[in-house]
Amino acid sequence: MIEKEEKKGNNLVFFMGIASMILLLIGVFSEPSSLLQKILFFVGAIGLTVVAHSNKQKMLFVLQVIISLGSFLAFMEIGGIEKYILLIGSSVVCIAYLVKTKNYQKDKFGIVCTIGLTLIAAGMATDANQSPAYFGLFLGSGGLLVALYSCMDYYLNSNKIAIIWFVLNLIFAINPLLIFISVVMSG
Repeated sequence: MIEKEEKKGNNLVFFMGIASMILLLIGVFSEPSSLLQKILFFVGAIGLTVVAHSNKQKMLFVLQVIISLGSFLAFMEIGGIEKYILLIGSSVVCIAYLVKTKNYQKDKFGIVCTIGLTLIAAGMATDANQSPAYFGLFLGSGGLLVALYSCMDYYLNSNKIAIIWFVLNLIFAINPLLIFISVVMSG
């Protein structure tokens, strides 16, 4: 009986992850900086935060906490330096949490996701209109590192939910990297 309930819970978490990923992907193709895009990003990020927590994925949980905070800050009118302080500061707190809980002993590839997390936080704090190269470089390379980490988690640990973060971060990395490449090429 308990196994059936646990499996049902795992399926629910997986489908919640898929639904959250779909919301985020719709947000990617929505009008940039629109209210709809902000809502889709925020709700999708919160959903994936719950999924990572339910699946006991500490690294992806802290990643989603930072992304949820960044999505929340998108609704507020605050300057770039304040966003940098909040997002990079919260990244440092999350990384300190991972160190304190000795996550690095259980997760040998966690450093890949940690660097990706920090780069995503920096990218989310960067104004794409004022510094498109840095925005694209930070967000794109951070997304690729998290995708790589998720892919390793999927194959090495048989964690089927990690495929959600792999696909999502791979897709999210494409547009910022294209922005970076176009700035460098026009340069």
